[in-house]
Amino acid sequence: MQDQDLQSIANQLSCPEGDAGIDIGNKMNVLNQIITSQTIEKLSPQKDESIIEIGPGNGSLSLPILENLGRNGHYLGIEMSEVMAEELQKNLAGNHCTTKVVYGDCLEVQLKNESIDGVIGVNLLYFIKDLSIFFKHIFKWLKPGGRVAFGIRSDKSLKQLPFTQFKFHIRTTAEIKSLMKDAGFNAVESSFFDKEMVPFGDTMIQADSVIITGKKY
Repeated sequence: MQDQDLQSIANQLSCPEGDAGIDIGNKMNVLNQIITSQTIEKLSPQKDESIIEIGPGNGSLSLPILENLGRNGHYLGIEMSEVMAEELQKNLAGNHCTTKVVYGDCLEVQLKNESIDGVIGVNLLYFIKDLSIFFKHIFKWLKPGGRVAFGIRSDKSLKQLPFTQFKFHIRTTAEIKSLMKDAGFNAVESSFFDKEMVPFGDTMIQADSVIITGKKY
């Protein structure tokens, strides 16, 4: 596969566009089903909480969060891709909890300080150039006792995929945890889940999962 093809894949993974973006979103639902479930389990959304998901894609894998939040819960999805934000809005329609979709860069979203119970993101961190700024930004949103959960693939796993040479900011788990601690997070922990074969379009790829969590005391 030529570099321009690999770069096109990386571009669509970082910010899906057009019909190809809708297709990549559907493929990612299959690829990310297990890692998303693992990340949601680690965040453990509770009834009546306010939860933010950054980069939810089309939202098909986000529905368990909404179910846990219940009628008086609040879910905010922040999506960088316009086409995914539109699909997210459609897929969240009719759910019991209060939902809102914001299209744009999460770093430009201004929320009331200490108003959010939890933040979740799956396959998000490698598309953020400056994690230090990002972690400090979301830390302000969290209530005391609030927590975060991020699902990623390990740096070793990512480096085996040829398209990650474009757009991806690959970091070790230790680097990410250190940046979270520097931003003020406590009880920063990670859980590693061994490699599995998962479908990506017409091919199977090997992917592990790392779930990184932290709390605001």
